[in-house]
Amino acid sequence: MIKSKAAVLKSLGNWHYDEITLEEPNKDQAIVKIIKSGICSTDVVRSMEFGFYSYPIVPGHEMLGRIYKISSTNKNFKEGDKVCIYPLITKCSGDCCNSCNTVYGIAKAPNLCSDYDFLGSRSHGGYSEYVSTPIKNLVKVPDRLDDNLAVFTEPASVALHAFRLALQDRKFDTVAIFGLGPIGILLASWCKFHKIRKVIGIDRNENRFKNFSDLGFTDIVNTAKHDVIEKIKKFTNNDGIEVGFECSGSEILLNKSIISLKKSGKLIVLSNQIKPAKLSVESLNKILRQEIIIKGSWSSVIEPQNEWEESLSMLDEKKLEIKNLISHNFKFSDAPHLFKSMHKKEFKFSKVLLSL
Repeated sequence: MIKSKAAVLKSLGNWHYDEITLEEPNKDQAIVKIIKSGICSTDVVRSMEFGFYSYPIVPGHEMLGRIYKISSTNKNFKEGDKVCIYPLITKCSGDCCNSCNTVYGIAKAPNLCSDYDFLGSRSHGGYSEYVSTPIKNLVKVPDRLDDNLAVFTEPASVALHAFRLALQDRKFDTVAIFGLGPIGILLASWCKFHKIRKVIGIDRNENRFKNFSDLGFTDIVNTAKHDVIEKIKKFTNNDGIEVGFECSGSEILLNKSIISLKKSGKLIVLSNQIKPAKLSVESLNKILRQEIIIKGSWSSVIEPQNEWEESLSMLDEKKLEIKNLISHNFKFSDAPHLFKSMHKKEFKFSKVLLSL
């Protein structure tokens, strides 16, 4: 058995710094010693307001570490390798994710598997000294890549997956990103890499606008001050946007993102709707009369196309820009007060990292 210090959620809102035990790895598993893990906003809301599937649970799915234990017969990895961990563990061997029309045109979509585990949600995740994972979920990280960049592999890949879904059936040059949290900013980075001409950022948090402008973008809509639709019309010469990315989880912005699209425009929805949301009559009529496409984007994939390796390559080659997104570094032991403070928005933050 392996003892691991961890930030443990024992019930809704009930965080503890405690010790958990992990089984020794079998031939198909590895134990990873965590260097640092990023806090996803979903973990904040679920831990304090909406709950997890079961307790106790160690959340955290944005994981960077080094292999601590692995079978000596494994040919692809060895102890000491720097790795990220893909958190979605598919279990099925049937047709549930092998007959899907995927973004890559290949009939396999493990992110859509109906029978799965998820590190940091259904099983213990990254807010821990050690994590147990299937070897197949490991993605090797170049040693030379800065840890503060490598830790963004998971959210960068989530953003890449959404961007690929937008590209699936069209070329586009005008984009609006609704919600400029880390995923929204990473989407803006992918837009910049792909040389999208017009990228509009929508939020109400002044702190987030700096992250957006650091990438060189200037078209900003502050929902606390501006009429979103009118501002977008101004930025697009009344044409509307070709593609929208809904990253806010806001019912209001979900409707405005639909209304702001040009005819036959496309909306990619990345946000978890954790509260009831309704589409307005205007939105529904827009979808009907202007043949609007709305498509969900869930997680990312490491097979048949490895979006994580692609994100890591772009980060390593400094082609995917991440500037000033890390706002705070805390310890696992800070969890009992940190998540309460983040949920209450008692301080301004972008990406918060946790480590031992």
